[in-house]
Amino acid sequence: MKIDLSAAAIQAFTRPRARLSYWDEAHVFPRYDGWSVANLAASVAVWLGVQPGPEQLPPLQEASVFGSEFDHVVIVLIDGVGDAQLRWLRTVIPDNPYFRRIEDEGVETRLTSIVPSSTAAATTSIWTGVPAGRHGLIGYDTFLKQYGLVVNFLTYSPVSLMSKSGLIELTGKPAEEMIDAETMGEVLTRQGIASRSYLPIAISSSCLTRAQMRGSRVVPYRGFADLFASVYETMSAEAERRSLDFIYYNDIDTYNHLYGMTNERVRQGVDEFLADLDRLIARLRAGKIGRTLVLLTADHGHIPTTPDPSRDMKNQPDLIDTLTLRPTGENRLTYFYPRAGKVETFLREIAGKYPGEFSLVPSETFLADGFFGPPPYHPDVRNRIGEYIAIAHGNSFLWWNPRPDRLHSRHGGLSAEEMIVPLIGCRV
Repeated sequence: MKIDLSAAAIQAFTRPRARLSYWDEAHVFPRYDGWSVANLAASVAVWLGVQPGPEQLPPLQEASVFGSEFDHVVIVLIDGVGDAQLRWLRTVIPDNPYFRRIEDEGVETRLTSIVPSSTAAATTSIWTGVPAGRHGLIGYDTFLKQYGLVVNFLTYSPVSLMSKSGLIELTGKPAEEMIDAETMGEVLTRQGIASRSYLPIAISSSCLTRAQMRGSRVVPYRGFADLFASVYETMSAEAERRSLDFIYYNDIDTYNHLYGMTNERVRQGVDEFLADLDRLIARLRAGKIGRTLVLLTADHGHIPTTPDPSRDMKNQPDLIDTLTLRPTGENRLTYFYPRAGKVETFLREIAGKYPGEFSLVPSETFLADGFFGPPPYHPDVRNRIGEYIAIAHGNSFLWWNPRPDRLHSRHGGLSAEEMIVPLIGCRV
């Protein structure tokens, strides 16, 4: 029997937060109190009958709706497919067997992403159970004061040298140490639970993977056939040991960015992936490997945008002149470091060039208001979020990357499209 709690969850997420003078009713506040992707880690531990990590946020408030205890939990994460896009996909591929299955037997709710609603930050929160303010991976581009560099955590290199991966390791700090928090894999394995992660081969040994997957076994895959065969074979062979199996599919995020959210690649990619996922569920059920919960979720959603030269910082020399370094963070949640004596000029430049498009909030205020999670914070968090944060309204964004802007959708901001993600469960 289907259970759908999505409408109630979305209503709770979008309640006005009148106490914040800069609040936009179209925005969504991250619900670290049991309604966010960062609450999944503790829930997995509870479902598998062990203790959550001591620093992890509490389990999901609706964890018990999915079931009380399982032998195996499978988390399937489709990068970038938020609630709004998934609802559209269900209208254009309604006959997909996975969609038919969840209409009959699915358990559905919705979660919020974290802030910022981007891959490195959100997947790290999923794998640690703590918000970005604690784990420190707080933006696509992040200023690391100890090195005097702006670094990209996906490559663990300065943004000016992103084509060369792992350059920060030359300072003596291995990639495994970029995350200053215990991982879900470490929490589970020390309590006898197997933790496995199935990743595209291109990123299976990346610097970020090495950090997030501490304590987990990484299984690379080359395509859907390889992926789902590996999952079934591994779970069947090791069925007697309780396990977390994490499946990560990243192509849709790329298609959204490069081609737009309604492109045929998006529809076909999701259709094929979910059809194979449905076959996996059927095989696991027939194989009788034990009580298994299969969850589908995402790290964040997307919002459509159109490249615009006026938003490229190289075309705004007067604005750049007010800053000590170029903007950091996300295109839709941007961190600024104004020069001494130039703060008022900086504020006027933003307001004049982009009237009504951004709320400029002192970074300390934004942190104190809880967007990056409750304390304790990462010791370097204040250096990493600048002095002012520009919160995008509508479809607004800023661009400062040296390469041309060709993105037709973005994320990182606070809109419902970016912040609300699905959580759909099937019991096997």
